[in-house]
Amino acid sequence: MQLGRGVKRSVMVLFIGCLLGGCAMRVGDLTLGSSKNIGQLSQKGEKVEGEDCATNILGFIPVSGPMVPNFKTAVDKALERAKGDVVTDAVLWQSDIVTMIFNQHCFKVEGRVARAELGKK
Repeated sequence: MQLGRGVKRSVMVLFIGCLLGGCAMRVGDLTLGSSKNIGQLSQKGEKVEGEDCATNILGFIPVSGPMVPNFKTAVDKALERAKGDVVTDAVLWQSDIVTMIFNQHCFKVEGRVARAELGKK
């Protein structure tokens, strides 16, 4: 069976559109962030890590966690573990496993937790 020129062109345009398609999303927000060393937080505590993962099947059937992971949730989990206010010397990681059938997207934060005087001026 022969396909017409118009059908071939439409299939090609659709295929190229799928290859070039993308998306943008907000992955998190932090109250305090810096790439510089901060001297006022001298009460650095233990090294901790926090992770937020989203696992799904076929890209849209959630298995565990939220539909989209969040850096803020990963930071919150790290702070809760050490009962701190701020993560210092933070390293942020993203890992993805994409097999089209089973997918997992994770955000992880590693760093030292510090206490800070919150809400005082």
